Amino acid sequence: MLAVFQKVSAGILAIEKALLIFLAAAVTGLILLNVVTRSVDYALYWVDELAIYAMIWMVMIGASMIVRLRKGIAVTILDEVLPTNIKAVLALIVDFMVLAFSATLIWLSYIWYDPLTLIAVDFDLAAFSADSFNFIYEEPTNTLGIPKFWIWLIIPIVAITMTWHAFTNFAERLLKVPSAAPEVI
Repeated sequence: MLAVFQKVSAGILAIEKALLIFLAAAVTGLILLNVVTRSVDYALYWVDELAIYAMIWMVMIGASMIVRLRKGIAVTILDEVLPTNIKAVLALIVDFMVLAFSATLIWLSYIWYDPLTLIAVDFDLAAFSADSFNFIYEEPTNTLGIPKFWIWLIIPIVAITMTWHAFTNFAERLLKVPSAAPEVI
């Protein structure tokens, strides 16, 4: 069963890597486009906004990757002085806390997007907003003009991938199975 989680996690990681490369190239291209258009006094204001959203997506996707690779920022002073068995217990606790955080992020995303209320009002966005005081589906981006919920959709998506990675990490550590995550991607 764990092998399935490891294989799916590896697949997610490969997709995340490809998306990160694409988004990094897109941000670079957008910023260069912005420099060129401003230098000829023909600024495209939507380029700034799109570049910002691409960077946000990069950060979120990168955070999910960091969870699987266990490459997050860590305070290692205890690692140097604690016995091996205590270090193993603390590492298991850390993996569990990351899993709890990412699962909580799924729950909070569910509350934020509130799909049951959206369905209950037959996808009438005005009725949804009036019923829930949640304007997530009605707020447009400043220059692109698309609903912001499409941009923010990265949060629940990453919450799911991060939870998958965190569960895989936790299960590997709990079952004392070597990590199947690559060292360098």
